[in-house]
Amino acid sequence: MTPLVTLAALTVGPIAFDRAEFLLLILPLAAAVLWIGRKSLSGLGGVPKRVALGVRIAVIVMICAALAEPSLRRVSKDAAVIAVIDASRSVPVSEREAVDRYVEELALESDTQRDWLGVVTVGREALVQSLPSIRVEGVERQFIGRGDATDLAAGVRMAMAIAPEDTANRILLASDGNETAGSLLAAAEAARADGVQIDVLPIEYEYPAEVIVDRVVAPTNARGGETLTVSVVLTSTGPATGRLVLTENGDPIDLDPDPGSVGLPIELTGGKEVIAIQVEPTRPGPRSFEAIFEPVSADGTVGSGDSILENNRATGVTFVGREGWVLLVGTDEAEYAQLRDALIASGIRLDIVQPSAMPSTLTELNAYEAVVITNQPSAAFTYQQQEELRRYIEDSGGGLLMTGGPDAFGAGGWIGSPIEDALPIRLDPPNKRQMPRGALALVVHSVEAPRGTYWGKQTANAAVDVLSSRDLVGIVEFQGIGGTDWVYPISPVGDRTAVRRAINNLQFGDMPSFDPSMRLALADLSAVNAGQKHVIVISDGDPSLNRSILGDFRNAGISISTVGVFPHSAGDFRSLQTMANATGGQFYGINNNAQLATLPQIFIKEAQTVRRTLIWEGDPFNPGLAGIPTPTLQGIGSLPPITGYVVAAEREGLAQTTAYATQTVGEGQGAEEVQDPIAAQWQYGLGRVVAITTDAGARWGQAWAGWPGYRQFWEQHVRWTMRPTGSANLRVVTQQQGDQTEIIIDLLDDNGERINFASFDARIAAPTGKGESFEVRQTGPGRYVAVVDTEESGDYISSLRYRAPNPTGGPAIEGSVQAAITRPVADEFRALETNAALLRQVAAITGGRVLDRDPTTDDPWRREGLREPVSARAIWLAVTLVGIGLFLADVAVRRVRIEPAAIASSILGLFRGGKQKQTGQDLGALRTAKRRTAERTGDEHRKRATKKFEVTDADVPAGPIALSGEAEQPASSGLQKDDVAKRAKQAKNDEDAEGGMSRLMKAKRRARDEFGQE
Repeated sequence: MTPLVTLAALTVGPIAFDRAEFLLLILPLAAAVLWIGRKSLSGLGGVPKRVALGVRIAVIVMICAALAEPSLRRVSKDAAVIAVIDASRSVPVSEREAVDRYVEELALESDTQRDWLGVVTVGREALVQSLPSIRVEGVERQFIGRGDATDLAAGVRMAMAIAPEDTANRILLASDGNETAGSLLAAAEAARADGVQIDVLPIEYEYPAEVIVDRVVAPTNARGGETLTVSVVLTSTGPATGRLVLTENGDPIDLDPDPGSVGLPIELTGGKEVIAIQVEPTRPGPRSFEAIFEPVSADGTVGSGDSILENNRATGVTFVGREGWVLLVGTDEAEYAQLRDALIASGIRLDIVQPSAMPSTLTELNAYEAVVITNQPSAAFTYQQQEELRRYIEDSGGGLLMTGGPDAFGAGGWIGSPIEDALPIRLDPPNKRQMPRGALALVVHSVEAPRGTYWGKQTANAAVDVLSSRDLVGIVEFQGIGGTDWVYPISPVGDRTAVRRAINNLQFGDMPSFDPSMRLALADLSAVNAGQKHVIVISDGDPSLNRSILGDFRNAGISISTVGVFPHSAGDFRSLQTMANATGGQFYGINNNAQLATLPQIFIKEAQTVRRTLIWEGDPFNPGLAGIPTPTLQGIGSLPPITGYVVAAEREGLAQTTAYATQTVGEGQGAEEVQDPIAAQWQYGLGRVVAITTDAGARWGQAWAGWPGYRQFWEQHVRWTMRPTGSANLRVVTQQQGDQTEIIIDLLDDNGERINFASFDARIAAPTGKGESFEVRQTGPGRYVAVVDTEESGDYISSLRYRAPNPTGGPAIEGSVQAAITRPVADEFRALETNAALLRQVAAITGGRVLDRDPTTDDPWRREGLREPVSARAIWLAVTLVGIGLFLADVAVRRVRIEPAAIASSILGLFRGGKQKQTGQDLGALRTAKRRTAERTGDEHRKRATKKFEVTDADVPAGPIALSGEAEQPASSGLQKDDVAKRAKQAKNDEDAEGGMSRLMKAKRRARDEFGQE
């Protein structure tokens, strides 16, 4: 077995054998051929026999060579250098420019025919800037990705991936060596295994007076009224002076007794220093503490001597205990006054704000256990507020209660909003509900504003998103030569695919007059059956208008709202204002870039006009109760009458409809009863949500004012949504481990005994806005551990609900706790000097060098130590064909007698003129004799031509001889004696010719007999 393993691959000159073990068969097979050939070739002479044996051995050699899988090797002399350049934020800008110049000079030193150059940049990810090519002449930085991290290992792997296969490859690593992700040493080992050297170009720098705020250490949880100790950890590279500012939820904490300053003056001597600050939280809830270092020089200049500003701040969050705080969001006090009084009387503490003042960050929302929104439209909240509210419910376990009213739910434009998915009802009723539908027409004129086409399409899409699938929508546009026409005729919204396609194809032509488009909208809207009909016009206001048409709109009950964008003159908006005022619509003016962002909200608000059809108003009726035992209706046997509500539909899944209104849909035999939800609830993520589609008593529920169960109804619904209060017996500790953080939870009962077998529902909200669930496992008595990803810097809010069996057999122990995980500034901004030791180690592992930043002496294009690439082309097929040819030659040698002497004589005769001439004469004579014989005897006498015939005088007749085909002549006219003699001579010549042919035939038969004997 050993020889086979040793000869698995063999190279002989330019030819390599991948399966060289088959070559070992040549000797034994050749010996077998010689032994067998002694008898099988005994009939051949000495030379033919030796030739036959040689051909057979050659066939054996070719067959074994083909089985050994031969290939023709070609060694390339080209070399490629792939420059891996550190593009992270830790590298100063001046050093980046110096590296780019170095690479450009490196390209000038290359052989333009043999040297290839490629460029890869590295930050958080590795990106290819230039593929290796002889045409690359420097660094062309395109998209370099995020620079808040450095993954040098990814850069090396990317360089190896793009390295050409037919060149000798070397990597040039230009970096400060401060990696924050991956393992450069592991990548270097992989490069060494592939024979790739890594030359390193250290980027050297230092920050002599840099200060880093490492972290802010604050307790995870604290009781209300407790004084907290907030510790700020700072690191400085040398002596530095400045001020330390500490804020609580954005408000500065006065740390300086001097009334002119709130910052604490500090002097750092170098190294690490901890400053502890006593803080009394201003109020319960999550308190975010941010420490900021402001460098101040000796002359009082702020900001001197500190180079990296990103590492000058850090945050920490503490959850200060509080109970029963709810945020109530309302605009009209009359809408929520009765509800407010009932909740306060129930002991629930309230903060009341306008929609614009509702918190827009998750940390601020977590100060409350629940949020109550009373009859508010979607347009009153920003998209960020809505998205953060959804995260507050799903990821932080907060509660939401939304009440109805003319501006709530589907009628308030909440269809398609982030909150829609969190509600336990469907805002868009099914088709069978047969609600009166609305009709909306959009008249689109040119939007002559920055990015006007973009904003025009955004506004149209925003309006369509508010509509239900059954509502009607149409779009009119002036299209230049094509005139004014419907680009989307009045038709149901449906799944919005077709109308979005039409919006995407809008051209925003500059119409000369409003009249054609307004008449189209009037005619088609008048013809449809809809409860509400509305037109939205967007224009710069310069088209002309025939005002007589406005009376027709008013008589048809169609309102017009107008949006003027960037007028050419002050009077351009007059026509738009006239349209709105004459038809009962609204006018909106956009005059600057700052107002452009409000365009989608304007269209959402105006599109809600046709959504009034989702409001049911009529005679008072008592909502029915579903009879499902729930804490929200505990002790409540019936509800007082209401006179209206916002129509919605039940949501499938775990949503529960606890109160409903029964309505009859259809007529005659096709009529059926449907149940519209009045109250519904469910759990969404970690939080709970309640939807009450009627109002709190100001409009539709006036009969509730004197109802004894009013306070109980609303208190139970609000308390059910509220997040369970935190437990004083539960402590949470977080420990950062690289890009992950370990959460350690200790759970104890009131007696200090550890609680086991608890189950947790846990979610974490990242600073990027992403939320996800995570698993909590019990690792010991009363101890539970979870590991979460915290790659991004910022604050992570983890929310945990737990339920555990009661050791005493009583009700289960339930509660919730929140913990903030603060990931300090990215490690990228903590690198203060070059990690030259790591770079030298990488060069040593791969056989590379540490370069001196001089391309003329560094010579990265050198070939020493590089593994020259070898290209191989399989030639087993050619070898096989040669073997087949030799096999045929072997057959020829054994079947045809070969006389080397005769062959040599014939070859020499070709060069002898006389012999060549004589041979030509003999062949010519043979051809002439054959032709003459054929002419004389004919075909029927050819067999007699071989008989020998000699003419004598006795045979010559005395009289004339009759010729074939002639009449017999008298003797007196016979042939002369001379003629007879001539004929006799001719016959002699014919006999000689035919005798030559006979001899040739006999020679052929003799040769055949000899081969037969063999």
